[in-house]
Amino acid sequence: MADMKAQYENFKEQVRQAADIVSVVSETVALKRKGTRFWGCCPFHSEKTPSFTVNPEKGFFHCFGCGAGGDVFTFVMKRDHVDFPGALKLLANKFGIPIPEREKTAEELRREKEAKAVYEANELAARFFHACLTKTRYGKKGIAYLESRGIGNDIIESFTLGLAPPDFSALHKALEKRGVSEKVLLQAGLVSARGSGGVYDKFRERIMIPIRNPRGRTVGFTGRILDKDASPAKYMNTGETPWFHKGRLLFGLDRAAPSIRQRQQALIVEGHMDAISLHAAGITWAVASMGTAFTEDQARLLRNLTREVIFCFDSDTAGRNAAMRAIPMGLKAGLSVRVMHVTDGKDPDEFIRKEGREAFDALIRGALGGIDYEVETALSHYDTDTLAGKVGAVAEILPFFRDCRSDVETGERIRGLARTLDIDEEQIRSEYRKLTGRNGKKPFNPEWLAQRGLKAASPTEQAERCVLRAFLEGVRPAPAQEGIAHEEAFTTPERRKIFLSFLKRCQEGSFHDARELFEELEGNEASELTRILTLPIRPETLPQVLSDCLTKLQIAALEKEYEKHSRQAGIYEKEGNEKFLEELEQCRRIKSEIEKLTILTQK
Repeated sequence: MADMKAQYENFKEQVRQAADIVSVVSETVALKRKGTRFWGCCPFHSEKTPSFTVNPEKGFFHCFGCGAGGDVFTFVMKRDHVDFPGALKLLANKFGIPIPEREKTAEELRREKEAKAVYEANELAARFFHACLTKTRYGKKGIAYLESRGIGNDIIESFTLGLAPPDFSALHKALEKRGVSEKVLLQAGLVSARGSGGVYDKFRERIMIPIRNPRGRTVGFTGRILDKDASPAKYMNTGETPWFHKGRLLFGLDRAAPSIRQRQQALIVEGHMDAISLHAAGITWAVASMGTAFTEDQARLLRNLTREVIFCFDSDTAGRNAAMRAIPMGLKAGLSVRVMHVTDGKDPDEFIRKEGREAFDALIRGALGGIDYEVETALSHYDTDTLAGKVGAVAEILPFFRDCRSDVETGERIRGLARTLDIDEEQIRSEYRKLTGRNGKKPFNPEWLAQRGLKAASPTEQAERCVLRAFLEGVRPAPAQEGIAHEEAFTTPERRKIFLSFLKRCQEGSFHDARELFEELEGNEASELTRILTLPIRPETLPQVLSDCLTKLQIAALEKEYEKHSRQAGIYEKEGNEKFLEELEQCRRIKSEIEKLTILTQK
């Protein structure tokens, strides 16, 4: 086992050395060299000026806009939505490095076996429901319902649509005969447990829509009632499982992906039946948002396939609110966003059946840009003939302009808003500068961003980052300062995780390079590590920086202790308890220590 671990570690390091981060990032981002770094627009959020930097010498990237950061593995993980082993495999294949066979742990084998059993159970259930729809008397009502919505046999077959019979045990009895255990049925969410023992089928008398992940594996179901009086719930979904997370899935993406890539556009609707009806009409780049608010995970899935998304939600208040929530998510992921609504209160399914494909295509062509839609919606909330209405509209609209992709676009939008509201343009510009903290005079300087992480931090935050930077560079504290840096000395979960990961590797004797920590750090933690690694500190000054910053951490800890004793002294004094004198003595002692340490930092 030790030999296998060493082989795996050597393989990781081999890939790390071969995978030139500039080359890998350049596949997605247009980079330009400035000094020792490369700069470009971040692929993980929408921005108009480049705040994304790659440091080839140290082998990491960092975005000063959204905070994304990490090494070449982290970049591939974020870009391709894979885990660390997946990124490692992709890079190994790209750079022609043989992948060693690694013996899987018992836990890994158990999880693989469990996942395989659930996928197989779901696939068998999909076939069972499909057979009930197409080959039994129960299915006639379901077929008639689908035909009424313009869904014929080709789409039924394509999406493996089915029908859950009214019986409480038909599914689980059929699957148990095929060797599926009760435990697996429960794990898959296909059945529910009876209080008296045993199980019963979760889905009954519903049109069954299999939900597949992007790889085409059936991970769950949505059931739509046939008889609206039979159940209070129009739709019923598989419960959340390790394989079925609504916020991480898009219905129909496994089928729509080729069309989305080819068209470079994705159409996002609210309901599964909407998506199915659109596919039936030839709009094969449609997906549905699983009945949840549009999420960052869903935006990232689409970002791998296309540059543009069009949200097509219902035109009622709920649909408009959903669009307003979805637009920033899409823009943050770096997508171009537009919004369309079908007319006359119809949903997309009903509209395309009654008005036809040509009319629907016209709506797509007329879809409003995301920011245009936000502005239009905000203006509808105010009486802009009054001063109060104008002030309210400006306050609500200006934050939308932070998502503009260039200063030219921002300027044009401000001019347009000034004309619409009949307000002096410069007044709106002044409010926008206040909002964004920009004075509009200094030209963009990417090197300034590298300094910002240090200068914008509070003294304590700055000290914590500098201490971690020194440790990661191999500088150790003087004997008199050992023990000052410990888990509770760091004020954020991210810095605590970095410190503990570093400490663990040091204790194991496996720490060689700060980039190794990215393997066990998640989003915000990886971003924090890149902030630390980009601090502009000269190597020769690190010992003194470490000493000064440890003293600052010591002072910060004493100040917290002083506040605690001071509060307690006040409580005791109000109670008439003489213990307040002891607390005051502690305050005097701590204050004296703080003063001594403060003098040291000023020398």
